[in-house]
Amino acid sequence: MNNATPRTPITPLNAPLTRLFERLLADMDHRESPEWDAQDSRLDPAVYCDPALLEREKIQIFRRLPLCLGHADQLREPGSVLARDLLGLPLLLTRDRHGEIHVLLNVCRHRGARLIAGEGEVCRHQGLSCPYHAWTYELNGALRGVPKPETFPTLDLAARGLRRLPSQVRHGLIWAILDPAQTDIDVAGFLGGIDEDLSGFGFETQHVFRQHARRRATNWKLMMDAFQETYHIKRLHAPTIAPFFPDRNPAGEGVGLHTRILVARDRLPEARTLPPAQWDLRRHATLTHAIFPNSLLIYHPDATSHMGMFPISPGEILFVHTLFTPHAPRDEKELAHWERTFAMIDEGVFGAEDLFISEQIQLGVASGANDELVFGRQEHHLRRFHANVAALCRGPD
Repeated sequence: MNNATPRTPITPLNAPLTRLFERLLADMDHRESPEWDAQDSRLDPAVYCDPALLEREKIQIFRRLPLCLGHADQLREPGSVLARDLLGLPLLLTRDRHGEIHVLLNVCRHRGARLIAGEGEVCRHQGLSCPYHAWTYELNGALRGVPKPETFPTLDLAARGLRRLPSQVRHGLIWAILDPAQTDIDVAGFLGGIDEDLSGFGFETQHVFRQHARRRATNWKLMMDAFQETYHIKRLHAPTIAPFFPDRNPAGEGVGLHTRILVARDRLPEARTLPPAQWDLRRHATLTHAIFPNSLLIYHPDATSHMGMFPISPGEILFVHTLFTPHAPRDEKELAHWERTFAMIDEGVFGAEDLFISEQIQLGVASGANDELVFGRQEHHLRRFHANVAALCRGPD
């Protein structure tokens, strides 16, 4: 039996991540960071409460950009199907008998019934059958057959398959554009420099250990805000992770619409004595990728969290947290270790702290008590994030 605590191998640093790591080391003894803007800034709290703004966000952002919907390991075997309702669309994520993954609309092309009523659990199916009239579909969406076909003399089965969304598996992650009218998806082009970052982490071979999806009473942008600044860590997270993080400035930068942020851990001073080949993103620091608009990747010492924030209303989201591990647990010790890790992160840090405070902010901004909110120098990535949202929402309909 393997009695060692699981350890993720050191990820080789590409040039951008090396640059951020060097900045962390250089800034260890300074209270200020050269990346700070000179001034603080203000934000209208209506951005978290306005129903009309949310509709523009859905149309101009969530229906036009690739979104990360899950990991290919959730659909490990041919015949795997996952139903999920996102942004008003009932979706099916499927792996067909050839091993290909598809993202389909969970709506029969006959009279519009949902093919699978539940959501969130991966099921095994040879095909898909409508519970109303038993129209049947292949897992790639093709219409296989209908009862009493003579009653549909003009029906073209080939043209009546389930509506498909443009989708792609890249870095082991399932991406899709939530608009069946679009036909092309270019995840690498969308990610830009983040694509190179992700290639070093081996997500293609990682294991989906646990996923927890729940509705919470907050705006989607508030949770994106929470993970693009470190000003709160020593305060909000005092009961949980604060002891692992010195109260220092992070090193971060914008990458197109996205952001990469490197936060010093308490072991960062050790890296000063090591050659760059031994700098460890997971031991000496914590990396966050904020992938616009609604995805976050947080790199823990021996696992990775993916979070997706999917708006339901201005004051409600579907929050989906998935923990990736380097491999499936090989023994009871590894299983217990990752169970503890998931519980601490999902229930303690994210649930009891980040989601809790986001819900309290939502109540506060909805009250009208403030006509503006303040972002300080250590929160400058939030300014950029909100500027990107505003710019895209001003685009053509």
